[in-house]
Amino acid sequence: MSRRGGYQAGAAVLGGLAAIGVIAAAVTIGVAATGGTARPAAAGVLDASVTGPAAAVTHSVSAAEQRRALTYWTPRQMRGATAASLPRGPIRTTMPAVTRMPAQPSQSQGAPDVTAPKGIPTASPFAGSPTTGALFYTTGGKGHFCTASVVDSTADDLALTAAHCVYSSAFATNIEYVPGYHDGKRPYGAWPVRTITVASGWKASHDPDLDFAFLTLATAGGQQIQARTGGLTIGFTRWYSEKIEVIGHNDSDAEPIRCATKGFRFRTGQMEFYCHGFWTGTSGGPWIIGYDAKNGTGTVFGVIGGYEEGGDYEWASYSAYFGSAAKILYEQAERASAPPHPSPSPSVPPTSSPTPTSTPSVSPTAPPTATAPDTTYPTSTAPAPPGTAVSDTTSPSPTAPVPPGSISTAYRAPVPSG
Repeated sequence: MSRRGGYQAGAAVLGGLAAIGVIAAAVTIGVAATGGTARPAAAGVLDASVTGPAAAVTHSVSAAEQRRALTYWTPRQMRGATAASLPRGPIRTTMPAVTRMPAQPSQSQGAPDVTAPKGIPTASPFAGSPTTGALFYTTGGKGHFCTASVVDSTADDLALTAAHCVYSSAFATNIEYVPGYHDGKRPYGAWPVRTITVASGWKASHDPDLDFAFLTLATAGGQQIQARTGGLTIGFTRWYSEKIEVIGHNDSDAEPIRCATKGFRFRTGQMEFYCHGFWTGTSGGPWIIGYDAKNGTGTVFGVIGGYEEGGDYEWASYSAYFGSAAKILYEQAERASAPPHPSPSPSVPPTSSPTPTSTPSVSPTAPPTATAPDTTYPTSTAPAPPGTAVSDTTSPSPTAPVPPGSISTAYRAPVPSG
């Protein structure tokens, strides 16, 4: 999430200001070379050609579980969901009237006070983005939420979030994604998750450098989510230092927040940014380069998570660096995506009228589909020509600037649901 930062982080962030613009060494992760094109795997099956910490662990969500998620997440349950508890840092369930400063370290240790750097920006609430939304799920029988975003993919059905949102000691249940969620509204409906993909290194040891996950989403009336909302391109092996827009869903406000700031290197494999207002719930929020507020597009190259699962303080947030390990996991998630999707369900057409409090009627044997939207969304600008998601595998050099790498150019403009 993005409200933490521990004393170690606070001390490091002050030194990090001097490191802004410094290019980091490549993320060092023990991933075996695949040597050519990896062998495709069936849906939900680990690709045997990839080994090491970046090898995918894919959890399949049954059709029955997807239907239960749609039934479970009523508007009332969504309003009552909270951010999951964290291993460190206080849990903030309400936004204080005055920004809370972090606890001071023990003076007996001779450490300086930890306070937020002066002049950093503050996040602002807004009406939401079609490509970003709230991810609702349950763990331990309790309802929680994080932030997630739709990313370009061959099958048009992938979303991106932080791994700690979907896997702690077990995979999250009753998991459902609501793009554009704000003020209790679901402008693009609710989409159950079909598969959850995390890196084996995250599942085994919660490696902060692997705190990212990909979700395959079900269809709505035979339509993939990216055709409805558009998607963010995804960039790998980018510069650590980038001007970004960060979006997240706090646990204290009905509206999502966004902040224009700058990311920089915290340490090898970890990025950081400063901005007030990122509390619990913003975990998984995308770091977007070139964000277009009209249609929610841009290039995502990080998500709130990583070091201390995003940080202990509301003004300092982190992300695992999207290097070769993130690229490998993304490719495995694409290969694990099911081939053709089922035909449209007659009970939930793509442009059905709003149904804010009900879920679609689905026969026991029929696959689940996303719920209808609650409201329409503004029409976006004309789409750019579609392309294929291709990313550069080049790792950044310790002495030379990090190559930007080629990123996905596929984009389909959001389709209004009214």
